[in-house]
Amino acid sequence: MQPSGEPIARLRAQLDALDLAYSSGHHGLWSARRRAELFDDALAAAYEVAGAPAGVALAAIGGYGRMQQLPCSDIDLLLAHRGREPSEVAALAERLLYPLWDAGFEVGHAVRTPLECELIAGERLDVLTSMLDLRTIAGDRALVEEAGRRVRDIAAADVPGFVRSLRDDARSREERFGSTAHLLEPDLKSGAGGLRDVQVARWLTSVAGDELLRTAEREALEGAEEFLTRVRSALQLETGKRTDRLPLELQPPIAIAMGFTDEPGWIAEDGLMRAVFERARSVRWVAENVVSRAADGFSMPTEAPRPLADADEALEVLASVAERGDRPDARLLDAIEATVMPEPIEWTGRTREAFMRIVGTGEHGVAALDALDRIGSLSRLLPAWAGVRCRPQRDPYHRFTVDTHLTRALAEMCRLLADADAEGPASTSDRDGLLLGALLHDIGKTGEGSHVEVGTRIAAETLDHMGVRGEARELAAFMVAEHLLLPDTATRRDLTDENLILDVAARIESPERLAALTLLAQADATATGPAASTPWRQTLVRELVTRVQHVFDRGHMGVELAQQLTSRVQAVRDLLASEPEPAVEGFVLRMPRGYFLTVEPERIAAHYPTISPDVASTEVRTATRPGAQPGTYELLVVAGDRPGLLSWIAGAVALAGLSILSAQVFTTDDGVAVDLFEVEGSFETEIGESRWRELRNVLRKAVEGRISLEHRVAEKRARYPAPRSTAPVTVAIDNESSDYSTVVEVGGPDRIGLLYDITSALAELTLNVHLAKVATYTGRVIDAFYVRDAVGRKVTDVAQVAEIEQTVKARLSG
Repeated sequence: MQPSGEPIARLRAQLDALDLAYSSGHHGLWSARRRAELFDDALAAAYEVAGAPAGVALAAIGGYGRMQQLPCSDIDLLLAHRGREPSEVAALAERLLYPLWDAGFEVGHAVRTPLECELIAGERLDVLTSMLDLRTIAGDRALVEEAGRRVRDIAAADVPGFVRSLRDDARSREERFGSTAHLLEPDLKSGAGGLRDVQVARWLTSVAGDELLRTAEREALEGAEEFLTRVRSALQLETGKRTDRLPLELQPPIAIAMGFTDEPGWIAEDGLMRAVFERARSVRWVAENVVSRAADGFSMPTEAPRPLADADEALEVLASVAERGDRPDARLLDAIEATVMPEPIEWTGRTREAFMRIVGTGEHGVAALDALDRIGSLSRLLPAWAGVRCRPQRDPYHRFTVDTHLTRALAEMCRLLADADAEGPASTSDRDGLLLGALLHDIGKTGEGSHVEVGTRIAAETLDHMGVRGEARELAAFMVAEHLLLPDTATRRDLTDENLILDVAARIESPERLAALTLLAQADATATGPAASTPWRQTLVRELVTRVQHVFDRGHMGVELAQQLTSRVQAVRDLLASEPEPAVEGFVLRMPRGYFLTVEPERIAAHYPTISPDVASTEVRTATRPGAQPGTYELLVVAGDRPGLLSWIAGAVALAGLSILSAQVFTTDDGVAVDLFEVEGSFETEIGESRWRELRNVLRKAVEGRISLEHRVAEKRARYPAPRSTAPVTVAIDNESSDYSTVVEVGGPDRIGLLYDITSALAELTLNVHLAKVATYTGRVIDAFYVRDAVGRKVTDVAQVAEIEQTVKARLSG
């Protein structure tokens, strides 16, 4: 082993022993300093045995120069010299560095004269800043001091230029590494609010004066640096490599190692990340204040900042700053922080007006809210904010903490409202409601349960605390309660299910609310991250919105209909309260929404025993009861849906000597036909049990294929005179009234077996009837059939449409 290698070998053993102290939780700035001291001792010993000539010095720069050597940090070294031969210095460097490399250390080094240090530092910010932390390890101390003085003079000679360079670098770092204060997987070193920003504040105070930092800021910076260093050390010890990004999967073991435990509403790893985010926000705030003061060329005033009159004045000043497109400066924040504010702040009309001015400015308003948060005033203004502040989100979609996600959604909502091309099915004039809905939509993510249910309650309390009334309150509360409706439905449900679309329309109630949820879905997805705003998800949401908008456009749903549907379904639940709840809920979900809108709850409850049980493949169920008018009867037929079923029922009714006055045909979600008829005797008023028995017998035989209905209906019709009405037969095909079905409307004179003729013609064309409305008016019928082809689609082919018209007309004219 080379002589200079012996100190390095001892160093490795000493570092391993130091790392055992990790479990005791001391791996912060103390251990970083101790690690640097061990390197100093080893490198000084190696330098001595390496035979360094005069006029040479070994110095530490960067993190090592600051005595902050973490478990897997680089060893940043400078060999300074004056007037030595390059080959001689290079040979010394090899004697010093090879043992370090052989021992597995990552070493960054440079060989320069003091003049070369000055010249390179003048060209490169990273060299300048790393050498602001220059420190002698061994050799010619005066040489190192000269190099440090030259570099420091560069920064001191042009403080505004130095500040601009640091600001440009900060923007570049944030673009690349994001925000340590807000990202769920933060970069502890280079992100905005990370340890690099601690150094920015230190570099500026070392160049421009300690007066740039208040005592409280200095204490906050020191506390944050200690904690973030501990986390970064733990991360490097956990991974065994130099890394600064704290991924989700490593947060639980690091939280446990650092002593965090579960507490109400906060699991251990969330407690760790809350502490990280809080410290990082302090760092960012202090660093921005120091940069701002240095740029303005002023030191901290000796007198205390003049407080503002009250919270209202503070908000009004912030609103004016945001409306100008500026960010709150350090002086203003100092003044606001010095302002006496109650906890919580009581809202007045002035408070609401100023707050809405702030949130209405988008990105600049978010900066104002962020400033209030940094000085602890936002939670006084909105007490519910404390529950989501710095709270992580553990799912594959979100990038930011809950509070940051909410402010990002607010900014995106402002952008959408300002964008003339913003997509939306309709417009809404309630801007305040939209902004508050975006700001509060995830306010329920407090670790207490379903965030939608919790958020609905918290949002209502918050809006009341703010004194928001009327339409703005209703819209904001609705947006919080239903903010997942569009994205969850679009990505998890069948958008070709007509019942589903009607259900969504019923929950939304109006085009204005649909517009609000559409804007919120866009803002929420963008604020969440790329995984939530993929083209696929956006396309599905747009498709759902379009279908729901069509329902509103056609008058199939509105506020009154939505309320009627809700009340009718609840009335059915109440009437069936004695039945098993799961069976009742299954029944409600299976049945078409048109069934609940057109059939009275009492009749539905009477239908329940016939419809609810599972239907066998060849089973046919019937139930009868008195009809709406004297001498009429209600006939309910339940069977597995199949092509031709309606025609078999119509034929059996005709053969049983019954006339169909009206018919409503429904199909359940699981493919069961529920056909409801109002009938009367064709030749006698009262229908006895024998007639009903005959109907059931004929229908069963028809379903089983043991009877020719067409022949028997023709025979029965031949026994009676033809209808006297001369009204023409009309067939109209409508593909506009429904998004899901082709509507075949048939008009003509009534006759025995007419419904059978129409439905059998449709069956021959392999069309399935999903809904039918049949009515007879003094000898003339007007029937509407909602049909789909064999694979469940509308009939749009021109030739097929013509064939339907021709076939039905031919059957009725025969």
